Amino acid sequence: MGVSIDSRFSHDNWAKSCGGVSFPLLQDFHPKGDMAKKYGVFLEDKGITDRATVIIDKQGVVRYAKSVTPAGERNPKDLLAEAQKVNKG
Repeated sequence: MGVSIDSRFSHDNWAKSCGGVSFPLLQDFHPKGDMAKKYGVFLEDKGITDRATVIIDKQGVVRYAKSVTPAGERNPKDLLAEAQKVNKG
């Protein structure tokens, strides 16, 4: 699943821009950023989250975490490879 503080409409637009996604997109919307705060990626002074990816295995263990800052970009192919590693292991 994907989680962000963005609205459902933002999630819909993002999914469309990717050609669709096969996983649920959840909102960390109210209270805003509550989940992000627990992972240490909410930037309180800006009211946004850091652009970060956290991959958690089925047992709830964080297996991958990386921040690229709010202005950074992530490579979807690299993230898919990381997710596949976690899924196999």
